[in-house]
Amino acid sequence: MSDVQGILLAAGKGVRLGEGPKAFLQLGDRTLLERAVDVLRGTVDRIVVAVGPNDMERARTLVGGPKVLVITGGATRMETQQRLAEAADAPWLVLHDVVHPSTTSEVVRRVLAAARESGAASAGVPSTVFHYRRDGTILSAPGEALIPQKPVVFRRSEFLEGIARFTRDRSRVGPEPSTMEILELAGRRTTFVPGVPGAIKLTWPEELHIARHGVTAAAGAAATSAVPADDA
Repeated sequence: MSDVQGILLAAGKGVRLGEGPKAFLQLGDRTLLERAVDVLRGTVDRIVVAVGPNDMERARTLVGGPKVLVITGGATRMETQQRLAEAADAPWLVLHDVVHPSTTSEVVRRVLAAARESGAASAGVPSTVFHYRRDGTILSAPGEALIPQKPVVFRRSEFLEGIARFTRDRSRVGPEPSTMEILELAGRRTTFVPGVPGAIKLTWPEELHIARHGVTAAAGAAATSAVPADDA
């Protein structure tokens, strides 16, 4: 689809995970960077990847090519998103992040279809727990709130407009606004479509351990099912 490009956040240092830059963490037989690029392939015409300034050659070796541009990320997540959007040139952008390894190509296509109808869309799943403020005030009961996932799909022009408005007046949102908040500044409300239930966002070592265990278990199950009955 020539009017759709992917932009991929892969510049995280992985300080909390404690194993180096997130993009190059191994999950099964592939890095998080390779997995994220593979998810976007076939749905978008071109992919722009932002990595840390010291990781450019490593990223190019893993995923670089005619349809994958590797650029340097910014000092903040917000700055990295801006650089990605500016480096892309398609009307529609699919924003993905390497820390969401459970995202599938089917989810990407579903979010893209929804965004074309509403203007912007994201994957999300209902929260299954109560949420409270620190003072004990309840915010939401199970099923009332959504947990956003990746990808988020939006018009490039509206996202850049939201960034420009944020730059002029930072009082309307926090210092590090979400993608949805940036789009809101441009007058665009994000709609949600079903994501991947139980998907893990990789922030802490325990989450990475769970993800690796799941990939190992899935590979073992696949190998077992592939053994002919006479050999089992």
